Amino acid sequence: MLQATFADLDAIDQRFGGDRLWRSAKTQLSWVHHVIDHGLYSEDIGQMLQSLAGQLTTSLGWFCYDADQQAEARVYFSEALNTAMISGDYPLVTRTLSNMARQSVDLAKPREAVRFVRTAEQYAIKWDAPPRVTTLLAIRAAQGYARLGDEANVSLSIKKAWRAFDQGLTDRDPDWTVFLNEAELVCLEGMCRADLKQHKRAVRLLDRSAALQDIEHSRNRGMCLARLAQSAVQNRDFEHTADAAREALRLIEGGQSSTRTRRQLATVRDSLGEHKASALARDTFDLLVHHTA
Repeated sequence: MLQATFADLDAIDQRFGGDRLWRSAKTQLSWVHHVIDHGLYSEDIGQMLQSLAGQLTTSLGWFCYDADQQAEARVYFSEALNTAMISGDYPLVTRTLSNMARQSVDLAKPREAVRFVRTAEQYAIKWDAPPRVTTLLAIRAAQGYARLGDEANVSLSIKKAWRAFDQGLTDRDPDWTVFLNEAELVCLEGMCRADLKQHKRAVRLLDRSAALQDIEHSRNRGMCLARLAQSAVQNRDFEHTADAAREALRLIEGGQSSTRTRRQLATVRDSLGEHKASALARDTFDLLVHHTA
């Protein structure tokens, strides 16, 4: 029952975002700890419960991150990492460090993000992680390097990510890499190009990603559209900006609850304020003011 519940929470996060999930996840985690502390079970079941607690803790950290509860996210990531280290759960160590790297990029700590990735890669070797994990860590490194403005290492990391991705899926791929389909990898590459201020290239990649992404990953599509809108503003492509912003708002109106996406759209709004001489830019600005005030 717990395994199914946790899988459902992660699936809901992929479609709608973490804002509506972190409170429920905290309740579930409290229940798991109650069972661990007061239940009667075999050693094997105890190990399974500890593993579930660790997985839910890092998921809870991710939900808080998506809801822009950054301090709480950091606490849960640290707790999950400690649990994983103590129990020797190397896949959980790898997953949690990958999550922490993503958060560090958004917290303007790109050097820290790269350090987290490098440590995660060391642990990935310990459990002979499959290619899809290599893909995830490589693109996380690229995101850190992009915020540092290190174009050479961004390109090397992106190439590494695609080489691993092209090796395909295996029956050893952990559940937490399922989100990393072609659309998401293209989106993350586009975000790297945007951070390098290669806006024209970023628009092409993010536009392609938005067209590829399926409904089960609507949260990621919403973030992609918001980043597309921002790159299009920087490229003075206000038609692309308007289309992407409207589609992102449509997803929000359909139930998506990612604070990260809303904040990115607020950034688009603020950027459009500098281009009110364009009627299309002005209309999109007014639309975003109405929905993001």
